Amino acid sequence: MFRVSRLIAVMAVVGAIWFFWPFGKYEEVVPIAPQADTEQGQLFTKPLSGDAAAPQANTNSDSSTQDDTGANRDLAAAPPDGANQQATQKALLRPKRFYRVVVLDGGNLQAGGTAIALAEIEVEGLTGQCEDSRGQAWPCGRAARSALMRLIRGRAVVCHVPASNAPEILTARCSVGGKDLSFWMVAQGWAKPAQPAQAAFKEAQDAARERRLGIWR
Repeated sequence: MFRVSRLIAVMAVVGAIWFFWPFGKYEEVVPIAPQADTEQGQLFTKPLSGDAAAPQANTNSDSSTQDDTGANRDLAAAPPDGANQQATQKALLRPKRFYRVVVLDGGNLQAGGTAIALAEIEVEGLTGQCEDSRGQAWPCGRAARSALMRLIRGRAVVCHVPASNAPEILTARCSVGGKDLSFWMVAQGWAKPAQPAQAAFKEAQDAARERRLGIWR
């Protein structure tokens, strides 16, 4: 019995050595070719410590012999001048929420000291008159204001205003509850798209005219 136990122990040791001994199976190395950066021409964007110094540019080359590619790259990397940078900054818009909005007519709002004209639409003034299909005049200006008031219903209006400085009088695209006011007014027949009009505004106006909505009754 003792010999059998020793034999089993020896076989277990031999099996463990056979299983865990690498025998060269982990020594294989799979070569991976480095992919150099096409713009920098090297693998790393920054030199590692201990690397050889990068070769210096040839100082004997004449500046007049620069190729067009280098010149274009320099122009692309050059920052815009002060005027262009200021114009770009003014062109940036940010959403701003206006509360206690007063509807002046179908295309103009008043929020505190800010007057807001809805962009890309044309509306009749508050005293505007329209003719129906029978040729009778009716106060379409007041009806357009009433329609816009019912849509807003005292809710906050979100308008896209210049990010740098919002003026007190501005023309902007505004929305309420996710509905664009300019597009809604055209789709409901209370406004006409300003020229040149977007395709979506043209389609909305044609649909409102076909259904005889708003001013198209």
